[in-house]
Amino acid sequence: MSEEIKILLVEDAKFYRSVIKSQLEKQFGFKVLTAETFAEADQILNKYGSELFLALLDLNLPDAPNGEIVDHVLSRSIPSIVFSGHFNEELRDDLMQKRIIDYVLKDSPASIDYVISIVKRVYSNRNIKVLIVDDSQTARFQMHELLDRYKFIVLQATNGLEGIQVLHENPDISLIITDYNMPKLDGFEFTKKVRTHYSKREISIIGVSTYGNHSLSAKFLKIGANDFITKPFLNEEFFCRVLQNVEMIDYIRELKNTMYSDYLTGLSNRRYLYEFGNILLDKNRNNGTLLGCVLIDVDDFKSINETYGHDVGDMALKHVSSQLKHAFQDEEHAIVCRFSGEEFVILCPIDDPNDFLDKLENLKITLAQKPMQHNNMDINVTACFGATWLLAQNLDELLNIAGELLKEAKLNGPNKLFS
Repeated sequence: MSEEIKILLVEDAKFYRSVIKSQLEKQFGFKVLTAETFAEADQILNKYGSELFLALLDLNLPDAPNGEIVDHVLSRSIPSIVFSGHFNEELRDDLMQKRIIDYVLKDSPASIDYVISIVKRVYSNRNIKVLIVDDSQTARFQMHELLDRYKFIVLQATNGLEGIQVLHENPDISLIITDYNMPKLDGFEFTKKVRTHYSKREISIIGVSTYGNHSLSAKFLKIGANDFITKPFLNEEFFCRVLQNVEMIDYIRELKNTMYSDYLTGLSNRRYLYEFGNILLDKNRNNGTLLGCVLIDVDDFKSINETYGHDVGDMALKHVSSQLKHAFQDEEHAIVCRFSGEEFVILCPIDDPNDFLDKLENLKITLAQKPMQHNNMDINVTACFGATWLLAQNLDELLNIAGELLKEAKLNGPNKLFS
């Protein structure tokens, strides 16, 4: 985590305080500032107020037994999660009206897991875009305010046509909340247009309307919406529906990343290479630009495994993959993948073959000059490279050309580059 996220935890019970602090720091690397009393919390607020990302607040403190800490923290515009050992509907309604994120009943160890999951969700939401499409300024303001509590990136549109334009400019939107009755393009037609380009696995859509009935809800779902809410809605219901849909998209994306990622190195895998490599090849051929293809093989990898063990062999593969990823991190359309065993492939659009070869030569030298550290020992890990940018009909043909060049490099190796 590149930035230090500070969280205020106000809890007078040692068990809850220590467990929550430990889990948040170990799992996510957050810095958790703890207080047992209102006075201690006030000191932290005065020192770190503007730096606090979130607050976790117990309602009943020794010097503030009636929830005074909640209003005090919220007055600093710090998003807050409240937990308490007592619950009733009146108390819940009162707290939700105060713009807290959530109210958690502190009745079992399971409630700690729930608090941790909310914090994780709010932290993740900072990178998630939600589009509100509604012609009512009041409705947009209300939903924006609710989503803002959960740290979402919120975009707005006043009708379906405007919503299509916003989506075109922000294809990484995860959730759309659209009203039904709008001018120019209503919620039904807007949903249909979105679904022509994005499936339910890519973007979730929640339909909303003041004309809520079973027929309207069913029609929204049939044309491609994932969910439906009738206005006016309870804030808690809105949060639950939003989070449920966002978490489903996150889950699908995680599955997709797993499907396309190499488990050991974290690089793209062979499946990703073949699915998107041919697309990249066709795109560059149609644009009349060159596509560089490099096949890389770690030198004496069998010897590394036999001498130091397979765990060190895995470390060597991670070491090489890290250098490859670093070398091509600024190339927007480059594909860096683990091809098989100790072999790696790089596909990268290039303007000048000489610049491309210089980059590869520098990468080869860097590998040779930066040995891997293990048990206070330097272990040299080098590799041979076969590079080409010749025009090819398909990815297999391009890889075969690079493979032949790699064979020549290996015959003259170690630590050789042939092109």
